[in-house]
Amino acid sequence: MIGRDVFLRGRGANVGIVAPRWLVRLCGAMLAFGISALLETLGLHSLIGLPKWIAQLMALGLGALLAPSALGGALWLLGGVLTLVLMLVMYTPITRAMVAPFIRSDAPSAIPVDAVLVLSGGITDDGRLTGQALDRLLTALAIVQRRGIAQLALSVVEQTHFKPAVNSEADQRALVALALPGASVRFVRDVYSTYDEAIAFAALARTNGWRRVILVTSPMHSARACATMERTGISVECRPADGRDYSVYRMGSAEDRRALFKDVVYEMAALTLYRAKGRL
Repeated sequence: MIGRDVFLRGRGANVGIVAPRWLVRLCGAMLAFGISALLETLGLHSLIGLPKWIAQLMALGLGALLAPSALGGALWLLGGVLTLVLMLVMYTPITRAMVAPFIRSDAPSAIPVDAVLVLSGGITDDGRLTGQALDRLLTALAIVQRRGIAQLALSVVEQTHFKPAVNSEADQRALVALALPGASVRFVRDVYSTYDEAIAFAALARTNGWRRVILVTSPMHSARACATMERTGISVECRPADGRDYSVYRMGSAEDRRALFKDVVYEMAALTLYRAKGRL
């Protein structure tokens, strides 16, 4: 059977070659896969709420289905728009203007601080802290040492797909012992979101009589995390961690700007969800 040409220009003058339908479907699947990759690169993939491999399979099938139809040209249009957005994000100052509302950094006050709370992050399959999780802990340890705060509280991350499950506690204890031998460390467990952590830390604070805490998390996560914590009734001094994955404040490279845009997309979606659920 004969379908559109491989550039989906079947309307009016049939410019280019006229391709078999199977080839048109193959081109559509490839183009849709590229669109899926662009969505992931921009951080928009996270809004779908599906595992990456499922989203990619769906994109392949949808692209093959749409390519021979009247909607086939929309694949090229969407791919072009996403490519333009990526170029704007990476090579213009547009990302810089988006970042500030998501970063909260409170100046130290004269009000005594009872504890430093550290939000969790990713771990390896061996239970080692990675990336932002390590940044958060290192920043917290520096604050505890510099300001002489007696209590440190951490949340434990668990990889449940292993039997027995792997968690971050051993690595967290080892890192704290290396930097601050003898420090008092407490843990909260079974937390799977920022809201879970806020509730668990608030319960820990009330149990120990902590009235004011320093909350340490990644810069782009700080405004939402600290607002969620304050919603529990605990007084918070918000401290963004010193990031090492990319430059949050200088944004000197295209890759830094792209990574920050992904965080902007994620935090915008998370803030919308938290407000809808009354968590902020």
